Amino acid sequence: MFESDKPNVYEKVYQELLPRLAAADIAGAAKDLGLALQDGAAMVPCFGRDYLVGKKGVTRADGGEAPLNHRIVLAYYITHGGRGENADRFVPYRELPGGQDFARSLSQIVEGRAANSFGGKLDGLNSAAVALGAVSGQEYAPGDLSLLFPALPKLPLLMSFYDADEEFPAEVKVFYDMTAPNFLDMECLAVLGLLLVQELEAAAG
Repeated sequence: MFESDKPNVYEKVYQELLPRLAAADIAGAAKDLGLALQDGAAMVPCFGRDYLVGKKGVTRADGGEAPLNHRIVLAYYITHGGRGENADRFVPYRELPGGQDFARSLSQIVEGRAANSFGGKLDGLNSAAVALGAVSGQEYAPGDLSLLFPALPKLPLLMSFYDADEEFPAEVKVFYDMTAPNFLDMECLAVLGLLLVQELEAAAG
């Protein structure tokens, strides 16, 4: 579910998720994830914007259309059956169970893209991160800038950013709480990293 020149493929994925949403215990999932309900739909904050996930699908809470990758990730999030608390310990994606399958793609499409977008733009990255609700993550990982993002309730993402210098290009590492697979499958967790970069680029203008 990374970016593709065939978005109809992913639209089909979303359409196949709709029967699962229709049969889901939305209220129960909302309770387990600490979410509010609005007209029977779960109110899910994702990178600073609220979405409604209900039996008919995923929409933005302000009435706008949710982007396709957001719709897929949020549908899986509500139907995954996640519960419990975070470990408050962050690891690279590849160290999560099954993480090797998408680790190379995540490194190129997520971390590499973030490095290219924000190399030499440390202040811009910090401003965009704050706009998405990020706080300092320095206690968890070093870096010229270390940021902790509330990507989804119970699904924080940690980004460590080293800016370019005379010897080395910019380098970005994205980390997940060890409990992340409790709340999303591995492919959706990789896509969540992509959404992080896309949201940062949008916030930076």
